[in-house]
Amino acid sequence: MAGIKIDPSAPVKLEPVAIAKPWGREIWHSAIEARGESAVRTAAGSVPLSQYLEAVGIEAPVVLLKVLDPDPTPVLGDLYFEVHERKRELYVVTAIDPTAWPDGCGRIRLGMNQARRRAYGNDAAFRAAYLEAVRAYERERRAIDRGERPPGDAEREKRALMEAFTASSPLRVGDVVALPPWMPHALQHGVRVVEFQTPTYERRIISFAQKVATQGHWDSEEAIARMSLDPPPPSSFEEVAPGVERIAAFDDFGVWRAALRPHRAIALPPDAPYALCMAIGGAVQVGGLRLAAEQACLAPRASLRQLGLRGEHGAICLLAALGL
Repeated sequence: MAGIKIDPSAPVKLEPVAIAKPWGREIWHSAIEARGESAVRTAAGSVPLSQYLEAVGIEAPVVLLKVLDPDPTPVLGDLYFEVHERKRELYVVTAIDPTAWPDGCGRIRLGMNQARRRAYGNDAAFRAAYLEAVRAYERERRAIDRGERPPGDAEREKRALMEAFTASSPLRVGDVVALPPWMPHALQHGVRVVEFQTPTYERRIISFAQKVATQGHWDSEEAIARMSLDPPPPSSFEEVAPGVERIAAFDDFGVWRAALRPHRAIALPPDAPYALCMAIGGAVQVGGLRLAAEQACLAPRASLRQLGLRGEHGAICLLAALGL
């Protein structure tokens, strides 16, 4: 970083890194991982995010902001059905691929089939039956990974039997999905979302209809034993200011969604160690920094008291900070 000056009183645009996935890709805006690190654009040039945080004295963990961009092809573009032990996630739907979902309504596999759960009489029997169905499908999946060709419709039939234990919910542009720990979920093909999450890499894969590239095993037994069986809680938004609603209030971070106007400034939270801002649905002005749709910035604490959010008519800004 020799020769590069960092102004701690100014927001900086985040430079994302794209990560290929078996189901599509992720676009990381605020990641610091061995698999890839985001950068920031300063007045003097591009700087790795970790070096920027050190330079401006941000020691608090940075919320991971990314975009999930699944392939629109059914099955191929469906994400892992998984749970997390500690990580909290928030999805905001930004696009539905019309080739995948002509009516504009996509899907997410979310939670478990409550009617089927009741039919088993007790939860232990339900979990055991689901695990048996998952293991039967995994055997089919492993055979395919070895280059074997399953007879007839065996793969599809075993997948359908397994997925019959789960629930599926509709998604449209603008919908919000909050994912607490141990809630099983899998975004489906052709549904693009902005995601804010606890900056930890941990998950337990229950099942996946493709070959898992990042680990050599599924975590089905432990995940099914500990996953939540209850339906996901309904979305509950709180108005914190005119045009601003809190769409997530997790223990470790919160997220606001602000509907912006050109001539009305919305204040940023002044006491947070930093704030992440992403524009969706139109250009957003963060102080003197302009963000186009799906561009994001990081505003350090020294800048927060003097910044305001403005935007074109119809512009939306997603704002995340610790304790928000």
